[in-house]
Amino acid sequence: MHLHRMTLQAVGPFPGRHTIDFAALSASGLFLLEGPTGSGKSTVIDALVFALYGKVASADASEDRMRSDHAAPGDDTFVDLVFETGSGIYRVLRTPRYERPKQRGTGTTTQQATIKLWRLTSPDAPDDGDLLSTRLDEAGLELAHAIGLDREQFVQTVVLPQGEFASFLRAKPEDRRRVLERVFGTEVYERLEKRLAAMRAEAGRGLDAARGEVGRAVAGFVAAARCADDDAAALREAAAGAEVDVPALTAAVEAVAGAAAAEAVAAEAVAARAAERCAVTERARDAARTTVVAVERRDTLLAERARLAARGAEHADDARRLAVAGRARLAMPAVAGVAQAETAFGEATTAVARRRAAVLAGAHADLAALVPAEAEADVQLKALADERERCTGIRARLDHALELEATLPTLRVAVADLEARVERRAAERDALVDGLAQRPHERAALRERRDALGAAAGGLAEAQVALRAVEDRRAAAALVAELEPRVGTAEAAAGVAARAASEALEHAAALRQARIAGIAAELAVELAPGAPCPVCGGTEHPHPAAPSAEAVTPEVVHAAEEACAVADEVLAAAGRVLTELRTKRDGARASADGWDLPAADAAVADARRAVEEAQAAARDRDAVDAELEAFDAGTRALEQQRAELDTVVGKDGVALAGRRKEIRDAETAIEAARESSDTVRARAALLDARVELVGAWLTEAQRLVTAEERLAERRVELAAALSEHGFDDAAAVRAAALDEAALAALDRRIREHDSALDRVERGLADDAVRAVGDVTADAARASSAEAEATHAAADEAATRAAGEAARLRDRASSAEREAAEVSRAGRALVAAREAAGPVVRMANVVAASGGDNARQLSLGTYVLARRFEDVVAAANGRLAAMSSGRYELLRSEEKERGGARKLGLALKVVDHHTERERDPATLSGGETFYFALSLALGLADVVTAEAGGTDLGTLFVDEGFGSLDGDTLDVVLAELGRLRDAGRVVGVVSHVDAMKQSIAERIEVRRAADGRSTLTVRA
Repeated sequence: MHLHRMTLQAVGPFPGRHTIDFAALSASGLFLLEGPTGSGKSTVIDALVFALYGKVASADASEDRMRSDHAAPGDDTFVDLVFETGSGIYRVLRTPRYERPKQRGTGTTTQQATIKLWRLTSPDAPDDGDLLSTRLDEAGLELAHAIGLDREQFVQTVVLPQGEFASFLRAKPEDRRRVLERVFGTEVYERLEKRLAAMRAEAGRGLDAARGEVGRAVAGFVAAARCADDDAAALREAAAGAEVDVPALTAAVEAVAGAAAAEAVAAEAVAARAAERCAVTERARDAARTTVVAVERRDTLLAERARLAARGAEHADDARRLAVAGRARLAMPAVAGVAQAETAFGEATTAVARRRAAVLAGAHADLAALVPAEAEADVQLKALADERERCTGIRARLDHALELEATLPTLRVAVADLEARVERRAAERDALVDGLAQRPHERAALRERRDALGAAAGGLAEAQVALRAVEDRRAAAALVAELEPRVGTAEAAAGVAARAASEALEHAAALRQARIAGIAAELAVELAPGAPCPVCGGTEHPHPAAPSAEAVTPEVVHAAEEACAVADEVLAAAGRVLTELRTKRDGARASADGWDLPAADAAVADARRAVEEAQAAARDRDAVDAELEAFDAGTRALEQQRAELDTVVGKDGVALAGRRKEIRDAETAIEAARESSDTVRARAALLDARVELVGAWLTEAQRLVTAEERLAERRVELAAALSEHGFDDAAAVRAAALDEAALAALDRRIREHDSALDRVERGLADDAVRAVGDVTADAARASSAEAEATHAAADEAATRAAGEAARLRDRASSAEREAAEVSRAGRALVAAREAAGPVVRMANVVAASGGDNARQLSLGTYVLARRFEDVVAAANGRLAAMSSGRYELLRSEEKERGGARKLGLALKVVDHHTERERDPATLSGGETFYFALSLALGLADVVTAEAGGTDLGTLFVDEGFGSLDGDTLDVVLAELGRLRDAGRVVGVVSHVDAMKQSIAERIEVRRAADGRSTLTVRA
C-alpha cells in the first residue's frame, strides 16, 4: 500500500486546508514528521487512519477530536486521501459527524458522517475516476478488501508501536502482560475467559436449581402420597446431596405410587358392591311409596264419585234449562229486529211532522202547499224532488254574476291606479326631454378641458429622460465624495507598507551578514572527533570556534526572510488597493461633469418636479377621458329611457280604455241577476237556503218510507222464527232467554260435572289403582316405613364406601401426578449435568484452574506467548543488523519474578560479545529504543503475513530517536534505509533537532499562541 496525497481541512488543531504530497516526500524513501510536543503530529496519523476506517488511530480516542475547535462555522471538516494497493488506485473523501450552527435560527444541528470512494486511473487525476460508493457500509467493505487489513492491524503495522515495546522491556514482570495485551489486542481472549467463567457460574446455578426442583418434587410427592414416616425419610434422604441417584429415586417413588393405586382399586370395588345394594333397597322403597299413593288415590276417587251421584237431579235440570235457553237464543235476533224497526218507524214519522211544522212557520211556507199532508208518499217525494231541481238550476245560473259582483271593487281600484300611473309616466317623459336638450352644452365644456390637459401631459417622456440624466450625474458626484477620503487613507497605508517593507529588507540583510560572520562557530557545533571538517577536511579539531551569545541561527534568518516576504506582499496589496480606488474616483469625477453634490441635488429636485407635474396632467387627462365616456353613456341611457316611456304611456292608455269598458259590462250583468234582491249574493243565499230545506225534507220523507217497509219485513221474519223454535210469541222468547254470562255459567257447570264424573271413572279403572285391591291405607303406610328404613341404612353404607374410595383415588391420582413431577425434575437434573459438564471443563481449561490444563496457562496468556514468540523471531533479524550482530532476544519459559505462576512472557537478552544473558531492564536508553524498534518491525512483519502478505509501502516510526548516540542513530537509519530499499517509505515522527539535519524531506508542524497549528511540506 502506497500513499500518494492527503488533504485535510478543519481537523484537530488545523483550522485551514493542508495538503501532504506523500509522493514527493517518498522520493528518498525517508521523511520526517517533526514539530513541538502537542503541535498536532499525531493528528496527521489520525487523519490518515480516519480516512481509511472512519476512526482515529487510538482505540481509546473519540472521533469528536476530528472537528477543529478553531474552524469557521461555514468550513467543512474532511480528509481526502489518494492511495494505491495491489487492487488499484483509490481516492476516499470522508467527513466526520459533528455539530454545526443552523442555517436558519439559533442553535446547532448534527452534520452526519459521509464518505465518497473512487477508483482512479492515475494518482495525478483525482477527478478522473469511477465513483464506487457513497454509503458508509459499502465503502468500508470496499476499503477493507483493497487494503487487506482491519483498523487494529493497520495501526500495528503502519504506525510502529516501538514505544509500547520499550515499555515492555522496562516493565516489571507483573506489568508485561498488560503491555503485550495492548500491543497484540488480545482483549478478545480475556473476554472469552470471562464469558466462559460466567457460563460456568450460570451452569452451577442451573445445577443448584435443578437439585432444588428435585427436592421440592419429592416433598410434594411425600405430601400427596401421605407416605409413612420411614418411607418419607428415605425419599428425602435419596433426594438430598450433590450427587442424586436419579434412577433409584424415580424407582422408589414409582413403587410408593403403585401401592397407593392398588389400595384405591380395592376401595372402589367395595364401594361398587355397596352402591348395588343401595339401588336394590331404593327400588323396594319406591314400590312401597307407589302403593301408598295408589291406595290414597283410590279412596279419594270413591269419595268423589259418591258426591257426584248426590247431584244427579240438579244436573238434569241444568241440562233442560240449557236446551230451552239455546232455542231462545236462536229466536232472539228476530224479536230484536222487530223492536228496532218499530223504533225507527216512530222516529221517522215524528221527524216528518216536525219538518212540516217548521216549514209552515218559516220564510218558505209556500212549500207546504206544494206537498199536501194527505197526499200519497210517492206524490210528496216527487213534489219535493221537482222543487229542489228547479231551485238548484236557478242558483247555478247566478255563479257568473256572483264572480263579477266580487271582482268589481278590485277592477275599480285597478282603473284608478292605472290612471295615476299614466299621468306620472307622462310627467317623467316630459322631464327627460328637457334634460336631453341641455347635454350638448355640458359635453362641449368637458371636451375643452380634456384638450388642455393633453397638451400639458405631452412633455412627460422628455422630463423623464432629463431626470435620469441628472440622477446619473448626482450618483457620480456622490461616489466622488465617498472615494476621496478612502483614497487618502489608502495613500497613507501604502506609505506605511513601503516603509515597513524597506525596514524588513534591511533587517533580513543585516541578519544574513551576521550569520555569515558566525558560520565558523555554527559549523564547529557539528564537528565530531575523527570526522572530517566540512571546510578544510581535517579530522582533528584542536580549536573549534565557539558560538557567541548573539549568534544568529538559520531559523532566525529564515524567520526574517519570511517577514520580509510578508512585508512585500502587504506593500503590493496596498498598491493594488490604492490604484483601484484612484481609478474609480477619476471615472466618477468625469461622469459628474463638474457638479458637486449640492448642485446635483438641486438639479435632481427640479427634474423630479417637472416629471411629477407632467404625470399629474396625464392622470387628470385620463380622468377627463373617462368622464367623457361616462357622460356619453349617460346620454344614450337617457334617450333609451325616453323611448321606453313613450311606449309604456301608449300601452297604459289602451289598457285603461279596456278596463273602463269591462266595468260597465259587469254592472249591467249584476243588475239583471239580482232582480228584487239588494245584491246577487243575497239572492244566491236565499236560493241556497231553500235548496237545503227541500233536501232535508226530502231525506226525512224517504227515511219514513224506508222505515215502514223495513218494519213489515221484520214482522214476517219474527213469525217464522217463533214457529221454527217452538215459541208462542215474543214474550215467551224473552222469558226463556239468558244473558251471555248466565248461559256460560250454566254450560260450565254442566261440563264440569260431566268431566269430573269421567275423571273419577277413568281413575278407578287405572291399573295401579286396581292393583292394590282391598289393601287398606294403614297397611300400605306401615310397609312403606319399613322399606324407607332399610334403604336409609344401605345408602349410608354406600356413602361411606364411596367417600373412602374417593379419598384413596384422590391420593393415588395426586401421587401419580407428583411422581411424574419427580421424574420430570430428575430428567431435568440429568440434562443440567450433561449440559454443565462441557462448559465447566472448558472454563477450567481456559482459566488454567483445572487438571486438564497441564501447563496451567490461561488462554490469553497462551495466545500472547505464541504471538510474542513469532514477533521475537521476526525481530531478531532486525536486531542483528541494528546491533551489528551483538544482541539476540530469547523468549524464556521460566517463572517471572514475583509471579504466582509461569506466564511464558519473560525475555532474555543474549550479548554475543560476552555470550552471557542479560535482563532487558539493564539495556541503555539507546539500546532499549532499537530493541523496541526491532520488536515493532517484527510485529509489522507478523501482522502483514497474517493478513495474507499485504504490501505496506508506508510506515511511521514514533518517538525515541533522541536517546541514540550518533553512531547508533546512523545504524538505525541505515536499517530504516533497508526498508526503503525493499520498496517501503518510512516516516519518522520526532521533535529531535538532530533528525532535521539527517532527513531533508519533512512535514513541519507549528503551533501558534492561540492553539492553532499549521503544516508545511518540504520536499
